[in-house]
Amino acid sequence: MLIVLKLVLVPALVVSVTLGGRRWGPRIAGFLASFPIVAGPTLTFFAIEQGNLFAAEASRAALVALTGVAVSSLAYAWASLRTPWWISLAASWVSFVVITLALRDMHWTRLTALAVALASSLVARVLLPRAPGAHTPAVRSTWDLPLRTISSVVVVLIVTGLAHRLGPTLSGAFTPFPVALGVLLAFTHAQQGASTTIRFLRGFLPGMWSFAVFCFVAALALVPLGSWLGLLLALIAVIPIQTAVLWWMERPGR
Repeated sequence: MLIVLKLVLVPALVVSVTLGGRRWGPRIAGFLASFPIVAGPTLTFFAIEQGNLFAAEASRAALVALTGVAVSSLAYAWASLRTPWWISLAASWVSFVVITLALRDMHWTRLTALAVALASSLVARVLLPRAPGAHTPAVRSTWDLPLRTISSVVVVLIVTGLAHRLGPTLSGAFTPFPVALGVLLAFTHAQQGASTTIRFLRGFLPGMWSFAVFCFVAALALVPLGSWLGLLLALIAVIPIQTAVLWWMERPGR
């Protein structure tokens, strides 16, 4: 049953974000991608397979690693102005790994990690380059959705499969590895260019605040409340944050 969830849940969420972006544009696609569409299910699988204490520490480590997600987003944005998608993606992923490995041994409190995660996403958005040119309509192939689906499945299977060997801190640090983000950025870049990719990130980075709150609440609640109640509380905490971010993004004149 658990393997079926791994094969179905995350791909369904990635496809939903993709279709939402096609309907409402790149900024809203980025906003939707900021939901914990890979990290949430992955932490759930950790709790089921490795226990609540493991999942709680993984949540704290994931919170620290969100700084790496912010840096990797910024790296992709600037690289996309001059390089094709595959070089931009490599630059993004390398920057995530470097930052995450540099921070993994810093045993910050949950509150400190939350503050750093929130600040890093804010700073990264400020430092994004201007989107050159107008929004470009997408040219999609029949392999578009299948490739996005397969890519998201692979990372969830790898991270959860290696969790018992990597331990909670390293497993948690790589839980927010920007695979879903990377897949969405690469396809957006290849099909619609750097301008649309940067607009996507302008929607994604503010939504990272809810991602950080999700990890923070999960780290606090998993052990005392148990896996299902703890993760449900973390998911509920996301709603007011995302609502406020969406209101801010959709204000007249923005």
